[in-house]
Amino acid sequence: MNDKKHYIDVYKQAEAFLQSMTPSGIDLEKYYIVDRGEYKSLDDIFIQFIYSAQNYQRMPNVIAFNKRKKEIGKILHNFDHKKVSTMNPEDLNRTFREKFDVKSADTKQNSWYKWSNAIVDSAKFLTEFEKIADFEEFVGRFDYNVHTSMALPLLISHKINGIGFALACDLLKELGFTRYPKPDVHLIDIISSLDLSEKDQISTYESIVRMSDYCIEAGDTTATPYKVDKIFWLICSGNFYKDEAKEIPKKGKKKEFIEMMHNKKA
Repeated sequence: MNDKKHYIDVYKQAEAFLQSMTPSGIDLEKYYIVDRGEYKSLDDIFIQFIYSAQNYQRMPNVIAFNKRKKEIGKILHNFDHKKVSTMNPEDLNRTFREKFDVKSADTKQNSWYKWSNAIVDSAKFLTEFEKIADFEEFVGRFDYNVHTSMALPLLISHKINGIGFALACDLLKELGFTRYPKPDVHLIDIISSLDLSEKDQISTYESIVRMSDYCIEAGDTTATPYKVDKIFWLICSGNFYKDEAKEIPKKGKKKEFIEMMHNKKA
């Protein structure tokens, strides 16, 4: 029964379940606001592109972008995307390996090799825009329906080696475009378990966006794809990262939520 009513019901049940598992004193509303920094130039957008490119599996621990941002910036011409677009990714990979004393095998599967290619491809992609407004207008052209919006991360994943569909959604989301949920492992598991999607990124993405659209049509204008994504992610992870000072244990309840929904259906 994957009709509009079913999508809306799942959303409402998830929202209530998250509220019930949220520790006392936590305001969930702040989690539904996009945490993007203010970008003032295409170079700022470039930084988000390459940050998202290393946000895959163990790569954040290997690359450690936040920790090494200053040193990486020196290598990347202070994150000047136009200058970086002319760099050779293999030379860049060797520079990183020497600078950070990388000991792992230098292969095409190595994180530094993949990231170097993603960096140069991202820079080249952004040279197609003259200013921020051009990039924002470009993104906006895809915001017609679920199929057209899905085409943008697919395009980015095709143009940039090292940024797949889910990471492309992630970078758009982190840039403040709330129409782009990230179909990660958590969302794929929970949405497919509720018979709302197949167990893959594309189908999960479609389901999240449809759920948002149906809820908004029904009058809940706050139910952006970003918020839907965040509700399910918090249920699965239990990671209330904006309240770290409270020292809350990270305890997700994905299994419990799925069991509750199956019991209601039965």
